Order: sequence, then structure tokens, then C-alpha cells
Amino acid sequence: MKRTFSQFNETDTLKTVIIGRWKGFHEEEAYTSFLDESQRNDYPSEDQLKTEFEAFQKALEENGVEVLIPEHVGNFLYDQLTPRDVATVIGNKIVVCNMAKRSRKYEVAGIFPLIRNFTGEEPVVLIPPVDCLIEGGDIMVDKGRIIVGLSQRTNIAGYEWLLNNFTDQMKVIPVYLTDLKKGENVLHLDCAFNPVGENSALVYMDGIKPIPDFFEKEYDLIKVNKKEQQALATNVFSISRDLVIARDHPQSKRAVEEMRKRGIEVIEIPFDGAPATGGSFRCCTLPLIRE
Repeated sequence: MKRTFSQFNETDTLKTVIIGRWKGFHEEEAYTSFLDESQRNDYPSEDQLKTEFEAFQKALEENGVEVLIPEHVGNFLYDQLTPRDVATVIGNKIVVCNMAKRSRKYEVAGIFPLIRNFTGEEPVVLIPPVDCLIEGGDIMVDKGRIIVGLSQRTNIAGYEWLLNNFTDQMKVIPVYLTDLKKGENVLHLDCAFNPVGENSALVYMDGIKPIPDFFEKEYDLIKVNKKEQQALATNVFSISRDLVIARDHPQSKRAVEEMRKRGIEVIEIPFDGAPATGGSFRCCTLPLIRE
């Protein structure tokens, strides 16, 4: 059955999503042997990931979402937890991202079987040139804009490529993440900013410099502090304007309560495995269809 990619707002009702694959995480000794003992001990177990990702999948499916899981790429790839960075749907097209980390470049092979039957605007699949670094965690599609985080993983060339390819459809706006030299380690835009509800957004103000004017004009900002950001309290995932999945964690509680005050229902799920590797719910999802 032919289907059409669709994502025009971060909080539109979710219909189809790819979530991370927990099976086979770090099982290849060829990769884990490059890590020292302390690093290996920090990685979550497959059993922990299984429990947490199955609970996540169940919550999505119970709310009418079709959940897809990447196919196993092969023994040369040890981590398929965070498909958000691999590709991103903008309007009715999908952008296959150029990953900054060479070790992640093969992940896209796991999603190709899931997207090959999609149709829509031609060309449906866009692939940037090799010098254009883009990762989906730095891309927000919301309110007629493509907000592009210029970060450790997405560069100016990537922003300019998006500008050249989408400026006739949406306004493409760069947002600068705070430099590592200033003591911040915000990997992607969705670790510092994330729209929720009708007109709200979670934001870590110190992670973005300068704060764009439209953030404060168009969003009711829920500001998180550094400890909350480090626990990825911003990295929630919207099923709709009325329903969000958030991490059940002490440093996420205040943000959760602020969302509830704004009339947003929040499903809290224990989710510690993926955050230990640097990503939470938004990182672990690739929405294909929102309506």
C-alpha cells in the first residue's frame, strides 16, 4: 500500500513512527573492545532496553499509533536506538541525514525497507551532499518553520542546503546551540527546545544563544534548568497536542507538572537505558506520518 510522508508540526496527531531497535545493542565484541572497562559498564543491558522500549511501544500502540522498528543492519553496526538522527520528515518528503559520526552512517539501511513504499512530492527522498552535515535531532518542523539547530552535528552547509530545498514551502531558521567552550554540552536542538501542546515549548535557555525572538512571542515557554536538561527533560515525545510521553525521572517531574498545568496529558515511563547513551524519547523516534 502506497502512503505519503507527512509532518508539518511537531505536535500534530501521530499516525506512524519508527522507534529504536533494542535487539543486538552493543553485542559485537569488535566494537565494545574499543571501549575501556568503565565505559562498557555505563552502557545499558539489553534486558533493560527491552523492558523500556516495549513499554514505550505499548504506550504508542494503545494510543492508535502504528509502530515500526528498523531492520537489523548487520554485525558492523552496534546501536540502532536513536533513529531520529538518521532521517527526518519535512512536509511530504524525507531527508536522509548525513551523520557527523562515521560509526552511525550505516544506520539508514535499517529504515530503507520501512520507507520504500511511501510516495508523495517528487522526489520523495532527499539526500544532501556529503559536506552538508544534518542530524534529525537538530530539525524541528513547526508553525510553518523549519528550525535548524547549528550544533556539534549539524553545520552551516546543512542549514543552507535545507534553505535551498525547502524555502518555498516553509521558513528555514537557524538557531545556534551554545558552544562547548562555554561549558554546555547540548548535543542537538531537541535537547534544548521542544514544542508541546497547542502553543507551549520546553526550553533550556542557556543551551541556545541567542534566544530567537519568535520563541518568546509564539510559545508559552516552560524553562528547564541545567540539571533537568542533563536528564533530557526537554526530550519528550508528542503523540498529539493533548498527549505527551515523558521520562519518569526526578529531574523531569517539574517539566511534567508544568505541561499538565497547561492541559497536556503526560504518560510517564521509566526510561533510563537510552538516556545513558545520550538520547531520550524524541531521539528514539522517527515520525513518518502526522495528521
